[in-house]
Amino acid sequence: MDLVIQNKQKRMHYILPLTLLMTTMIFYYSKIQGTSLPFTLPLFIVAFGSGTFYFIGYLSIISFLSILQQDFFTVTVFITVTLTFLLLNVTHLLKTKYLPIVISLILLPFLYANHYNLIQISFLTLLTFFNGIIDQNIIPLLIHQNKNVITIQRLQSLILIICTLFIAFIPYNTTYTMIFIRYFLLLSIYYLSIEKVMPIILYLSIIFVFISPTLKDEVLSLILPMGCFFMIQPKNKYLFISFFMLCHIILPFFITYDYYYYAFVILVPVFLFILSPQLKTQALSIDKNYKEKTYQEQLKSKAEAFSSLFNQLTQVFKEESQTTHLSEYVGYVYEDVCYNCSSKNYCFYKQEGMSRLGKLISKGIQRDLDALDFDYVYQHCLKPDEYLRSLNNHQKGYYKMMKLDHAQFHLKKDLLQEFSIMGHVFQNFSERLEDENDEKRLLEHLRAYRFEVYYLKKIKKDYQNYLLEIGLEDIDQKTIEEELIPILETYLNTTLDIVSLKKQYHHLGYVSLLLKHELKYALQISKKQYALESQNCGDSFLSFGYDEHHYVALSDGMGQGYVAYKESKLTLDVLSQLVKNGISLKDTINTVNALLKIKNQGDMYTTLDLFDFNLMSSRLKVIKYGAYESYLIRNQRIDTLKSHSLPIGMSSRLKMLSYDMKIQENDLFVIVSDGVGEHFLSILETYKEDLEEMNIHEMASFLYQKAFSKKDLDDMTIIVVKVICRD
Repeated sequence: MDLVIQNKQKRMHYILPLTLLMTTMIFYYSKIQGTSLPFTLPLFIVAFGSGTFYFIGYLSIISFLSILQQDFFTVTVFITVTLTFLLLNVTHLLKTKYLPIVISLILLPFLYANHYNLIQISFLTLLTFFNGIIDQNIIPLLIHQNKNVITIQRLQSLILIICTLFIAFIPYNTTYTMIFIRYFLLLSIYYLSIEKVMPIILYLSIIFVFISPTLKDEVLSLILPMGCFFMIQPKNKYLFISFFMLCHIILPFFITYDYYYYAFVILVPVFLFILSPQLKTQALSIDKNYKEKTYQEQLKSKAEAFSSLFNQLTQVFKEESQTTHLSEYVGYVYEDVCYNCSSKNYCFYKQEGMSRLGKLISKGIQRDLDALDFDYVYQHCLKPDEYLRSLNNHQKGYYKMMKLDHAQFHLKKDLLQEFSIMGHVFQNFSERLEDENDEKRLLEHLRAYRFEVYYLKKIKKDYQNYLLEIGLEDIDQKTIEEELIPILETYLNTTLDIVSLKKQYHHLGYVSLLLKHELKYALQISKKQYALESQNCGDSFLSFGYDEHHYVALSDGMGQGYVAYKESKLTLDVLSQLVKNGISLKDTINTVNALLKIKNQGDMYTTLDLFDFNLMSSRLKVIKYGAYESYLIRNQRIDTLKSHSLPIGMSSRLKMLSYDMKIQENDLFVIVSDGVGEHFLSILETYKEDLEEMNIHEMASFLYQKAFSKKDLDDMTIIVVKVICRD
């Protein structure tokens, strides 16, 4: 990428300065009210903003032509403007966007001293001001040389500058000048639209009238036929030009019409337009950006719908559930034994309240009666055996319902957590869809901090690394390093390095800044795996990147074969999807744990090794749940990383314990499942010097062979990860 940028810069040294010099030379001979300053002076802003090379070349050609023509008035004006700009640059008294006002105010007293009248002074000053604004728009085009910097406004400015160049040829031949202006405007209307080009036509018309009032008919012959395109603008080239010719039938009613002259100045540009090769245009279809935006809105709508659904489910599970009421089972015993009993009024409806027999039903449902209670029942109940038998039967039913209530409570609790997390996932996904247009939002963010940003382009190198090309005005290197870059780093949540900073002046002028986001480290990963059952290994492995993080995960399902494989794969699949949607590691692991526990009711579980490499900050977080020990080999020293937590899916609550460490170049991490056997550490200790001389593929194969000779009857996975510096 850097080489490409350098090549572009080399072309700019020859093509763009030459183009600016030629434009300056032509504008010097474009006279209006006896002076070319309203055209040449605004180019001063372009040369000043584009760099020292352009600036020196521009001043050189102006000085040479002025001396050649003995135009000391122009020389004096440019010396004054140059000194003023340099003073403003040093004192930081003005911003670049106000430079058109500065050159207009500087020109005003010189025009007065040169005996221009009030109307001429006002017109020439305003013309200089507006030309300054128009010319200032094209600075990013000269600096970046990139089609992405082209906007409608800049394209309009470029078209207007090109058309204004023809003014220099009016004193020599008005006919051919109007032919080429008409031809160029026809091309502009055809490929843009009359709405975009008519302001340019009107602006040119004002200039023509002030150059010479005799050009009034020429101006009307431009405005009236081209204005008809407001009614209809055919897409077909031949229909377009036919409609244009037809619109000229109205001209004799408004101007002194010379049929031979206007036939010539109309038919020649028409002929040139027909001969012009037509630019390739795509077939009529929906705009790609609009299509992506439409799909994005649809996805956003779906994500919001899912988010709302899961949030509703969360609220449902937050509601109080129906618990098993003791009074229901008391009622069952009453109906079985007491409903037809002659003493029921004595037992249940006494004025003093319920008798002890009635209260013992409630007690007997909840727990077994003691000996005193049995004696009381036999002494006072008319049907004691039936009473106790019914009590025993309904006690069993009550116990079963209590167990179901307890299980339902924990199930709802787990589902509540699951739905809450899933609602957060979809809400996060919806918000991420809104933030897809990074460049636009980043541009708005910088402008909110009062930075004069005119161009911003994000250039992807790969899924983790990119360049930021930014065009700014009115900023120095200290402000860039101490304010702009920290703001960008905070907003993007990353670090940025300066690749190039092109600035010619201390304060004023245009700055081209190229920043890079490039990870400091990269990973080399190799894996060897053995399946006890030939088709399915119960160990699953996953490696993926997200922003500056790279995750390496290993999960060992309970047992062997297809069932263990399904469980371990599910664990890693859900984990990766949640992490990629911005869910924190803690919430991700709790979600996976709840999902497995609900799915398997505690009968199946999986281990988890999760290595979170932050390749920008050089940090590593290691999370282990019921997993076999892992190893760090650094400088021929082996450190063991052990698990202190239960496997995923075994318990409702998991404590997230992790190792947090700084990674270094050439660090080797060996992640294994328990199938390697208890002798694996001794293998590493024995061959650690040889291992550091191997590449990671040789190392993984070597350890696999050594472990296989001593392994137990179980699935086995060996993963070797090496940290390397990107440089």
